[in-house]
Amino acid sequence: MLPDPKDGRFQELGAGGFRFSCHPGVACFGECCRKLNLVLTPYDVLRLKTRLGLGAEEFIDRHAEVETGQNGWPMPRLQMADNAERTCPFLGQNGCTVYEDRPGACRTYPLGRATRGGQAGGPLEESWFLVREPHCRGFEDGPDWTTEAWTKDQGLEAYHTVNDLFLPIISRQPPAASPEQIHKKMQMFFMACYNLERFREFVANSSLTRMVDLPQARLEAMAQNDLQLLKFAFEWLRFALFGDQTLRLKEGVGPRPA
Repeated sequence: MLPDPKDGRFQELGAGGFRFSCHPGVACFGECCRKLNLVLTPYDVLRLKTRLGLGAEEFIDRHAEVETGQNGWPMPRLQMADNAERTCPFLGQNGCTVYEDRPGACRTYPLGRATRGGQAGGPLEESWFLVREPHCRGFEDGPDWTTEAWTKDQGLEAYHTVNDLFLPIISRQPPAASPEQIHKKMQMFFMACYNLERFREFVANSSLTRMVDLPQARLEAMAQNDLQLLKFAFEWLRFALFGDQTLRLKEGVGPRPA
């Protein structure tokens, strides 16, 4: 999504890039970890729940609130600590306690990345902008960055790769259906994206894998690896919800399941 042009925090990123530095010596260190409205992507949840040794359901119960997100899809928002500053629950005295697995939005800051397209196999377009908040002193010093260098330095490649697979789902309206069907589809969406333990059980115990043509090696990878399962979940949702040709039915199997 593109930023609101009326919001003064968002500024055009010039051709020369930007100067920025964030470390404990900067006067505002940790200020950006307060009063956040941070929606978590499925990959964010996967990384965080693994880091904390929690199941997805337990992670969301402890650290998130589920709200209606883009185009009506249910998405978890990180729950701030119950204190006066409403700090991030992972903010410690020396900074982020889950730094290596922090959400993609935290890694991207002070940049914003807007994406569009990517539906039904079409090309994905991206644009970048600066997020300049009054409290941030990081722009006063530091090295010069390009978006490419910042992406590499902050370990964003893996996040972009997975989040871009998620975009063709949340960028579309849910298919028209009765309220009961919509509710069922929303439950399927949330399970597949945000509760991989339950989705793995669903895959193992339903007729799904008997209907969809998948190599045995991929089935084995999905059974053991959350990231491989999440990538399949995105393909399954696009196939089942929108009819995208992301999966192929086995020969002799009827129309795709709903």
